[in-house]
Amino acid sequence: MRLIRRLILLGLVLYLCAWAYRIVSRKYYIWLPGYVSWLLSQEKSTAAPVHILFFFVDHFEPVENGAMMDRWVTAYPKIARSHRDSAGRPWQHTWFYPGEQPIDRNMLALQKLVAGGYGETELHLHHFNDTEQSARERFARAIAWFQRFGFLKTADGATHFGFIHGNWSLDNSRGNQFCGNNRELVTLRRLGCFADFTFSSIFVESQPSTVNNIFEATDDDRPKSYDHGTPLRAGVKPEGDLLIFQGPLLLIPTARPAKLFLEVENAEIHAAVPVTPRRVDAWIRANIHVEGRPEWRFIKIHTHGASKEEDADEVLGPELDGALSYLERTYNDGSRYVLHYVTAREAFNVARAAADGKRGDPRQYYNYLIPPYAANPTFGLANAGRQ
Repeated sequence: MRLIRRLILLGLVLYLCAWAYRIVSRKYYIWLPGYVSWLLSQEKSTAAPVHILFFFVDHFEPVENGAMMDRWVTAYPKIARSHRDSAGRPWQHTWFYPGEQPIDRNMLALQKLVAGGYGETELHLHHFNDTEQSARERFARAIAWFQRFGFLKTADGATHFGFIHGNWSLDNSRGNQFCGNNRELVTLRRLGCFADFTFSSIFVESQPSTVNNIFEATDDDRPKSYDHGTPLRAGVKPEGDLLIFQGPLLLIPTARPAKLFLEVENAEIHAAVPVTPRRVDAWIRANIHVEGRPEWRFIKIHTHGASKEEDADEVLGPELDGALSYLERTYNDGSRYVLHYVTAREAFNVARAAADGKRGDPRQYYNYLIPPYAANPTFGLANAGRQ
């Protein structure tokens, strides 16, 4: 018995040491305290139904890959039309295209997808060793090029856009070699950005210390000034420089010893992690919402859907197809859950409507503050089911 106890104690010590190594080497220490706080202080909805606002943000990086773009133009509409939300609207996608890849052919392909009513195009940018001035000029050039195709501008000519930082280094959070601009939140706001959709960014230091939330960040002269922000709250006017819209981040039990029996779920779609109903359930449990409006729950999924063939296979293939079917069967019964396929812009609009105290069916707020872009088809909610 003494030997058994010693072996058990040794196993426990080794397990804890392995976890300590993982926490340090993979930078879990940045968000674990916030994760514990989230676990202990979740706000649950007492109203029914819960509206699920489900949206994809794609770090879409095809480079000079015409075959990849042809595949998306052909394959995505077929799978999107086979998946409908509570209003009959097809599965929506938001393509965050990299501004440093000014390839007209790629944008013309995205125009076709957007014109078909399958989603919207937003700004993704990789930049290095910039100053505040050079970053602003770089962003302005990219925005002007996007707008040639009807993206990032509304029908009245105003500039609006959502953003993903290509180097996971928003506000110089990983240093000059991945960004360079300590005032990036202000830069983005002044250029017309309504929200950042970069996070989560596990394994790197840019990850915010809070998780599974939507918050306003105020810029200052330090890097990573978004690390402590003000959560969006129903009935409270948002104050800050930029809205930070995070996706699910959870620890999930697993039988795999290599994962130390707990794996990180960060809602990323890629070839190494198959999409399963179990993952879909975890995304729902992340319970991301505007404080005071838990019956509007946001699920932001991220992917690199054009970087590699195997990643495109995952997004456009049978596994995700099956996961979406499970989502529609399980979380769209009309009484407990109502499913909405939305874009990043529409998710922002609904979140801001919640902050302004709005209630009811979130579909009426898809265009609440930021109207559709010039490239978008002219269709409303009344005919969404006929796309």
